[in-house]
Amino acid sequence: MYQLRRNITLVAALLFTHRRRGVSELTGTLMTIAVTLVAGTTVFGYVRSQANLSELALSQNVGGTLNLLQERFVIPLVSYTSNSVTIYIYNNGQATGKFTQIEVYGPTRSAMDIVYDTNYATVSTPASCRGQTPAGTLETPPLGVNPTSFSLKVNYVASITIKLPTCGG
Repeated sequence: MYQLRRNITLVAALLFTHRRRGVSELTGTLMTIAVTLVAGTTVFGYVRSQANLSELALSQNVGGTLNLLQERFVIPLVSYTSNSVTIYIYNNGQATGKFTQIEVYGPTRSAMDIVYDTNYATVSTPASCRGQTPAGTLETPPLGVNPTSFSLKVNYVASITIKLPTCGG
């Protein structure tokens, strides 16, 4: 009898203490929706930031192209001496011009070819003069994009004087 009572007590204890250990359908559904929303929000944020970067790059590219289309200038006069060249430039476009490089060459490029930029004057020909000279003292005003550099306002004429580098040959 004692053994039977013990088995009945054990069965009763198992029946009344057994609780479900799984997740209910409602809780599982809510967790699935929450995970989906978090993942979707993350992906949406990433895609939106990439779209903003692409839009910014495109607008900068288009803006640069529009500025190129609005740049127009005419060189009405070039005067020169034995050691310098003065170039007069008229801006008839719709954008302020900033010059960072000017090339000066003779009747043919094989006779004389000098490229002035913001850092150097590079002599390509004649071969006996080939080399680079620091450009700081060769241009008045200097080339570049600094506020003191050579710039050209809209509907305005400006001039730049370029000294020819000395040549030992």
